[in-house]
Amino acid sequence: MSGELPFFIEGKVVDFSMEHNIAYVKVPNGNVYHVRSTTPGIDVNKIVKGQIIRLEITNMLTRVLSASIIEK
Repeated sequence: MSGELPFFIEGKVVDFSMEHNIAYVKVPNGNVYHVRSTTPGIDVNKIVKGQIIRLEITNMLTRVLSASIIEK
């Protein structure tokens, strides 16, 4: 992360790829982030469409550093 400070943003689960075990989370600015089975802090198998997820990200990287479920 070389000089980048992480921050948190909330987004809504809008879709899944069962084949790749990925949940797609859309945030208010329109970006869509991928939450994978390797994403720390969350079990991707317990995510359902429409849930609100808290993502830890940076401006520099597009990957999710960690995630947690806000709403079920």
